[in-house]
Amino acid sequence: MLLWVGDTPDFPICPRGRLDYWDGWADVSVNPQYQNECGPCACGPAACALPDRMLVHEARLCADEGIKIDLAGAADPPGHCIETSPSVPGDAFASVTLKPPTMTDRCDPVKDLVPPPLNGKFARACPWTGEYVTDFKGLACITPEDDGSCRLGFDMRFEFQEKIRDARTCTPCKCGNPVGGSCVADVLLFSDASCSNMLTSINGIGTREDACYTTHEDSPLAGVRVVFAQDEPGACSPTTDVSLVDGTIESGETRIFCCSIAELEEVIHANDED
Repeated sequence: MLLWVGDTPDFPICPRGRLDYWDGWADVSVNPQYQNECGPCACGPAACALPDRMLVHEARLCADEGIKIDLAGAADPPGHCIETSPSVPGDAFASVTLKPPTMTDRCDPVKDLVPPPLNGKFARACPWTGEYVTDFKGLACITPEDDGSCRLGFDMRFEFQEKIRDARTCTPCKCGNPVGGSCVADVLLFSDASCSNMLTSINGIGTREDACYTTHEDSPLAGVRVVFAQDEPGACSPTTDVSLVDGTIESGETRIFCCSIAELEEVIHANDED
C-alpha cells in the first residue's frame, strides 16, 4: 500500500482517485489552552426592514377596507420602483395606510464556530496501484509479520488508530434583546409605473402602528418607491461569552504499517526481483 503521513488532517487524494482508502491518526490532542473552547461569542445587528405592503383607500381617513399594494420588491434593491398592479384610478385614491418599517426582534450570532484544530500525526493508506506514482508523496508499506515485527527493508514502523470521526461540536452562542437603533422610511407615490411623476412623498415613517395618510391629488397611483431615511440597526450583546467544545473524537482499532525508507522505484525493483 501507499501511506501518506502528515501533521494536519489535510488528506491527499489517492492515486487514480481510489476511494477504498483507510484514514488514521496517532497522538491526537488539542492545545491545552484551547481544548475546551471554540471561541468568543459575538452577535450581529438587529436589522431594519422596509414596509412590505400598503393599503390604498377610496375613502378619506382610510375608512374603507382598501386595496392591498405589495411592496416586498421595494427592498431589492432599496428604492426600487414598484408598479402597482392594477393601477389605482384617481377617484379611488383618497388615502393610504402605511405599515411602518420594522426592526428584527433578535440578533443572530456573528458566525458558526468550529472546534479547535487537532494536533498529532495523521495517515491515509491507499491501495497499491502496481506502478510508480510520482505525484503522491507517500511511503511504500506492507503489513507486519504475525508477531507484529517489520521485515527487512521495511523497517519504518507506524502505529495509527483508525479515524472514525471527530464528533466534537460547539455549544451555540445566544444573543440578548436588541438595544438602540432607528428605522425610519420614506414612501414616494407616483402617477406612472416608471416612478417618474411623483405625486407626494410621505416622510419620516418610524417603527410605530400602521398610520393613515390623506392624499390631495386627483391622479391615479401607478408606482411606489420606499427608501430608508434612517437605517441604524439595533445592537445585541451575547448572553454567553464563550462557545464551549462538546463531544469527543472517536477512534477505532490500531493498525501497524511497515514502510520502506528507500525510493519507491527501488522498492518496486526489489520486490520484482523477489
